[in-house]
Amino acid sequence: MEGFSIMVLGQLDDGAQRLLLVLCLPLVDGVFATLLVSGAVETFSDVLSVSLTIFTGAGALAVLYSYSENRKEAISMVKSVSPFLIGGAILVGLVAPIFEQVFNITQLKIAAGLALLVIASEMAGYDLSNKFTVPGIILTGLLLSLQNPDDLTIGVEYLVPAIATVSASLIALYIACYLNSEIMDLNYIRKGGALVLVIIALTMFGLQIPSEIGLGVLMVSFIISIDYKFVVERPWRVLIAA
Repeated sequence: MEGFSIMVLGQLDDGAQRLLLVLCLPLVDGVFATLLVSGAVETFSDVLSVSLTIFTGAGALAVLYSYSENRKEAISMVKSVSPFLIGGAILVGLVAPIFEQVFNITQLKIAAGLALLVIASEMAGYDLSNKFTVPGIILTGLLLSLQNPDDLTIGVEYLVPAIATVSASLIALYIACYLNSEIMDLNYIRKGGALVLVIIALTMFGLQIPSEIGLGVLMVSFIISIDYKFVVERPWRVLIAA
C-alpha cells in the first residue's frame, strides 16, 4: 500500500500532491465512512454541507490558491486529483456497509460527533492535536462499538452518496478556480465551516437540527468572506487571469 501511495503521488506535481493529501484525509481516517453509515449524508443539503466542509474546506482552497498562479494551473491541479479522489470515494462507499454490520452505529455516531468537534476546533484555531486526534477518536469508537455479526455482506447503498459528496466537492473546487483569491478572506470560510461541523456533530449526538441550517451558515460565511470594496474598485480582477 505504501509503494502504491508513493507511485500515485509520483504522478502529480507538488501542488497537486498537497491538494490530494488534504482532500483524501476524510477517506483514510475513517471520518467519511462513519458519516455515511451514521446517516449524516442522506439529503441534498447533507451532501453539500459535508462536501464543502470535510473535503473542500478552507484548507483545500488555501492549497489550490497557493500553488497556482492562474486559472489554467488551478484547473489542472483539480483535474489531476479528481480520478484519485473519486476512486477513493468508491472504495469507501463499498466498504461502508461492513462498518454498519461490524459496529454499533448508535455508539459510532458519538465517536463521529467527537471527531467532528475536534476538526471544528482546529479549523477555528484551537489546536487539540496534543490531547485528541481524529484517527484516535475514530479508532476508539470502532473498538467500543464492535459487535459480532452473523454474516458479512457487501452492498452498494452508500456508493451513490459517497460519489455524490466527492463530486460536489470537486465541482466546488472547479468553481473556485475561476475566483481571485484576493477577494476572499479564507478565515471566515474556515470559521463558517467549523460551525457547520459543530452542527453536524450535534445531530450525531441526537439533536434534531435541519440540514439546511448548516448549508445556510456556509453561504453566509462565503458572503461575509468577500471583499466587496475590492470587487467594486477592481471588478475586472474578480476572476483569476486566464
